[in-house]
Amino acid sequence: MSKTGRKVAASGGRKDCRIERIDVHVVDARWRNFVFAHVHTDDGISGVGEGSCEFQPQMVAAGIEMLAHRVVVGQSAFQIEKLWQEMFRNEFARGSPYLNSAIGAIEQALWDIVGKALGRPVHDLLGGRIHERLPAYANAWYGAGSKVADIARAAKAVARKGYRGLKLDPFTNAGRDPDSRLVAKAVEIIGAVRDAVGPHVEILIDCHGRFSPGSAVAAARALEPFDLYWFEEPCDPENVGALQKIGRSIKTRLATGERCYTKYHLQALLATNDVDVLQPDIIHVGGILESKKIAAIADASYIPVSFHNPFGPVATAAAVQLDACTTNIIMQESFCEYCVPWRFDLLEHAPRPVGGHYDFSDRPGLGVGEFVVDVAKAHPYNKDAFLPMWSEAWARKF
Repeated sequence: MSKTGRKVAASGGRKDCRIERIDVHVVDARWRNFVFAHVHTDDGISGVGEGSCEFQPQMVAAGIEMLAHRVVVGQSAFQIEKLWQEMFRNEFARGSPYLNSAIGAIEQALWDIVGKALGRPVHDLLGGRIHERLPAYANAWYGAGSKVADIARAAKAVARKGYRGLKLDPFTNAGRDPDSRLVAKAVEIIGAVRDAVGPHVEILIDCHGRFSPGSAVAAARALEPFDLYWFEEPCDPENVGALQKIGRSIKTRLATGERCYTKYHLQALLATNDVDVLQPDIIHVGGILESKKIAAIADASYIPVSFHNPFGPVATAAAVQLDACTTNIIMQESFCEYCVPWRFDLLEHAPRPVGGHYDFSDRPGLGVGEFVVDVAKAHPYNKDAFLPMWSEAWARKF
């Protein structure tokens, strides 16, 4: 930035917010690590973004550092679309969740900076708020592997908090074609949960992509008496034909999309008209603006969205900002109250649901204030933060 430009910025005039450096923090969160990009500018404004990506945090951290050196440092934070295109297209072997998550972390931080520079929340910069508050659904509340009665008691406690819905995976470590005993146990669990929460709390089933199409259809049909809201990712998402078969064979809404990493993947996924709820992950698709584009594509097919969000407080803040200005949003996934306690200490203003709903902050940027570096450093990278989904060990960690 020129000396003249620096004087203008220092005097309170227009800010270009040129990026001077990006610090990366990997934070232990028990069964996964959070990854944060802390972006600093020459105007003294800093922003934070999150690139958490299941179980490869160091790959994302390395990606953030690489992209910072290759593309971002020295550029204006206001050039979000231009920088995104350079980070995404110039990598050539693009579309992986790890590269996209690195891009997403930087992109969220840029929005945080721009909002702070303009004194406006991000949702105001993306068309303005259209909702007063948003219902949430709870996840990670149930203690995978717990006894049926304990899960039912936990479900009742979640419902009392005011959440619109609660999500769980009742299939423990079942694989492609589980035996009838595992399915019967899942039916017992969901029956107990429905009895505990009553008829008006939504129950959402997450299958984590475990089933073959035939087993998915059988499991979904066995659970239909409990009036489920959706049946999520019943098989791995790469095979659109398999999802199509399942969607056309069950009565419950088919939800999927957390492992759909770009808007380009959506063409085949939505073309069959079998997906009922789309669940893009704001981090894994590359950030807030790309998520808004994906939501608009889904809206063109009359498909509602519910952004996937099992990660940290910055990811939650980004989701809530986007929820505020997204027409076809239905409810927001929330791990907030069922997570490590220090997640709320990582930010000056960490979002959390109130009465099972998210309110929309009018604070500038992502609405989180400053990133608290000392808390991040107090909980360093944990190489054992991992969920082996197809073994009994995952239930003990979750």
